[in-house]
Amino acid sequence: MLEILFLVRFCRHLSKLARAKGRSGGWGGLGAGLWLGGEIMGFIVGTAADAGAGAYLVALLFAAMGATAAYFIVKSLKDERAPFEMPLPMTSTGPMTAPAAPPDLSNPYAPPRTS
Repeated sequence: MLEILFLVRFCRHLSKLARAKGRSGGWGGLGAGLWLGGEIMGFIVGTAADAGAGAYLVALLFAAMGATAAYFIVKSLKDERAPFEMPLPMTSTGPMTAPAAPPDLSNPYAPPRTS
């Protein structure tokens, strides 16, 4: 019962984090999916290791790892509402800037002159 209550609160928290970044609240489902997937995988691993009742503890450990992965995935989402920023290419002296000299007019690929 406590596990279900935790999972509901955790999914709501992930949805809230995703909505704060302008994303869909459906990202909360990632928490439930990775929790359940981790729990099933942990139970399989615990049973294969012949852990007996310890298989449930292994399942909870794997579920916690899945929940942690879901949290960090949602936390690392970029904000959709932020304007797109093109990173400047870096040179050895810092960010690359526009050339100060006029373009070479003998270059056939130079932009057209406006004046």
